[in-house]
Amino acid sequence: MRVLLTGSSGQLGSAIAEALTARGHEVYGIDRRAGPWTRELVNIGERETLFSLARWSNVVIHTASLHQPDMARYSESDFVETNVNGTLNLLEAAQAAGVGRFVYTSTTSVYGKAMRSWRGAVWVTEELHPRPRDIYDRTKLSAEALCKHFALKRGLPAICLRVARFFQESPREMALHRLYRGLDVRDGAMAHVLAALNESQTFDILTIAARSPFKREDTSLLLRDPVAVLRQRLPEVLDVFAARGWELPKSIDRVYDSERAESVLGFQPAHNFLEHVHA
Repeated sequence: MRVLLTGSSGQLGSAIAEALTARGHEVYGIDRRAGPWTRELVNIGERETLFSLARWSNVVIHTASLHQPDMARYSESDFVETNVNGTLNLLEAAQAAGVGRFVYTSTTSVYGKAMRSWRGAVWVTEELHPRPRDIYDRTKLSAEALCKHFALKRGLPAICLRVARFFQESPREMALHRLYRGLDVRDGAMAHVLAALNESQTFDILTIAARSPFKREDTSLLLRDPVAVLRQRLPEVLDVFAARGWELPKSIDRVYDSERAESVLGFQPAHNFLEHVHA
């Protein structure tokens, strides 16, 4: 498989390139900045270059994006130009070249205000209707809509992956988030590989996160007394936090559920809470 990969110098893009290469696939990485997996410096506004590179590709994986931290440095117009128009350029290039699949890196951030509830923790699946909070969320949703249009109307199969947070945080936060809203970047990369290889879905949107120990029926208590739920579902968490002098959570407001991705793609996250803290 020949994969055109945007954002190949980023944390996720690099992990995707490494995972694909390890499995014998050929990767052509492009980014605006240099990196070990980036073969050419390209802005996704450069349409002619994108159309040329797409003709070489069987699959396009599009991770390049402006992110929430970039809102301090870039205008809303910049977000639209990169996240929406850039995605459109790449979709048009892929469709014109007859590429077999387009994989788009979206974000769980698009659920936005829908992840707030006073009744209990919100169980976050693809059925939850997004309520975007900012230009980042809105442009990522717009890009998803473009992927859907190209898949259903223009014959370019596409899968959008709403990826949970995987960036570096404090050791406590990273461990805690692995219980309900985090992801190991290696698992995120594997989800992209599986999506690239998928031949059954014309279009889909899938939530990608670490596997949580919680159940849907825990949501009310999670918001009020998560320690009681942890004591029932995964008591080893209490020992880990105590041994490391970490404060236990007072409230958990959401749980990301990747069950659909597990069913559709065969996604099996391998770096969940216990694997993370015992690594």
